[in-house]
Amino acid sequence: MPQRLIDNHIHGSFGINFNNAGYDEIKFVLSELFKRNIKGVCPTLVGDSDEKIYNQLKIFKQIRLEQMNEINSEALILGIHLEGTFLNPQKSGIQDNKVFKKLTIENFKNLVRDCEDIIKIVTLAPELDIDLIDYLKKENIKVQAGHTLSESLRKCSAITHIFNATPQIHHRNSSITLDALVDDEVYCEIIPDLIHSSKNMLKLFFKVKPKDKVLLISDSLPSSNYNSDIIFCNKKINKNGKDEFGTLAGSNKTLDEICTNLIENKILTKEDIDQMGFKNQIGYLNLSKYEIDILNR
Repeated sequence: MPQRLIDNHIHGSFGINFNNAGYDEIKFVLSELFKRNIKGVCPTLVGDSDEKIYNQLKIFKQIRLEQMNEINSEALILGIHLEGTFLNPQKSGIQDNKVFKKLTIENFKNLVRDCEDIIKIVTLAPELDIDLIDYLKKENIKVQAGHTLSESLRKCSAITHIFNATPQIHHRNSSITLDALVDDEVYCEIIPDLIHSSKNMLKLFFKVKPKDKVLLISDSLPSSNYNSDIIFCNKKINKNGKDEFGTLAGSNKTLDEICTNLIENKILTKEDIDQMGFKNQIGYLNLSKYEIDILNR
């Protein structure tokens, strides 16, 4: 098992969905993840009504404040990753595009209200941007392109789960996926569970992308480490991580399981995992010395 990991993209686990989990359920997941050496997380929320998202933000903000005041044996909340609301309806994946909104400052503020300070990452479709990207960057919130049909990264500093809900790479066409792959300054999230990308595609990706710009993520579903079907985005998701129409959602594994599998398949080394699954996240998220000290405990 890897010695330390940070997961920037996780929707829940152990049967618990971060989009509707209560205080005690979230604490349970954070405690279980810590046992697996996942030291920090960015709990990731999919699109929903403004009221439901805001209620969840308040709970996570409360737990985060408690963690910063009293160090305990649970994964540290490093900030929330919003992966919903501001996506392209044509690339919604498993998400419900009926709740998507225009990419405006007003819509963002109406969503997060007094919880903006806990937002760390926003995944959005840059081709639909009106005035949101500039605002988020000014507020030091990481802007990631995802669930998008964009031909370029525009002002985004990272791409969300590359190859999934992004345009396919074609040898004659431009795409945001290709731009992110070859731009050495852009961070790339990737779900390396051997399901969302094949073994050879992962090998190609790790050959092309600089090691210091890779962010290993789980995109873990509530069904991870839970032996039953779940409801996610108001859809029934089976044990294979797909809905009834075969649409692939997130992963059914936590990041420690995924990274162990990468090592066993000789795709990455333990040193690679430490960099791409821990050190890179610290730099990307611009964590404080106090947060880093907590993570290294």
